[in-house]
Amino acid sequence: MYLGPAFLFAAFASLFYVPGFLDTPLGMLTSRQLISAGLFSIFALIALASLARSIECDPVWPWRPGFRRLLNMLLGRT
Repeated sequence: MYLGPAFLFAAFASLFYVPGFLDTPLGMLTSRQLISAGLFSIFALIALASLARSIECDPVWPWRPGFRRLLNMLLGRT
């Protein structure tokens, strides 16, 4: 359930990426670069939080019991 929003917010973050903004002093950034860098940071943090929540809760990861049940059902095991 949380894996889709993780990819969605990662895609949004990639739209606002400013190359080299971590190496440029804040005083040298234009307002457009500063806003883009801020939006990139926000969307990247949301994507990472969503991915962490997905790893914790979603049954699509191999170490989750729901994944093993689904795989056993698909392979015809009991």
